[in-house]
Amino acid sequence: MLENYTELRVLQNNLYKSKARTHSILNDHDTAQHYHILMLHEQHWYEYTNSSPIHHAWTMFEPTTADKPPRSAIYIRKAITAFPIETPVKDVTAIQIPTEPKPTLIVNIYKPSDETTISAIHQSLQAHLKNKDYNMIIIGGNFNLHPPLWNPEGYLRQDDEAETLIDMMTDMNLNLLLPPGTITLTDADTTIDLV
Repeated sequence: MLENYTELRVLQNNLYKSKARTHSILNDHDTAQHYHILMLHEQHWYEYTNSSPIHHAWTMFEPTTADKPPRSAIYIRKAITAFPIETPVKDVTAIQIPTEPKPTLIVNIYKPSDETTISAIHQSLQAHLKNKDYNMIIIGGNFNLHPPLWNPEGYLRQDDEAETLIDMMTDMNLNLLLPPGTITLTDADTTIDLV
């Protein structure tokens, strides 16, 4: 439950499959103090445990599909109760947190730049997760898509599938929380991670 919290702080980060980055973010004292939920992309994954890293301070959730290694995970503070939600699309992790009057839904999406998956994600969310069933829905992800709606001014690349993502946001009555132009990929001065 979230009854003892007045706000929900979420950190979203792509770790580029790095073991050092993954363990650094999970073990960082400031991260544990300031955030309730970690929405991670391309986290390190152990073949010998068939899992992303586990940690004493965080409960880890991975996608419920059989594709391994997953490219998304949600870590939530151990003190907060959460339940996994089945999603039939790979690289999509979803959890439900009991809140009043209705639960809160958290969805973490990794969309590879070389795959067209937004339509499948949209259909899955529409079929299985109804807005009316939740108090709040937070969808975050590394979408690897570039449209003018959130790209920095003057960034000219535009992906066709970005329109599908905008349609999904509209259909689900979602609002973009990051201010347009927020740089999330500093190497390219662009925005590909959204909440």
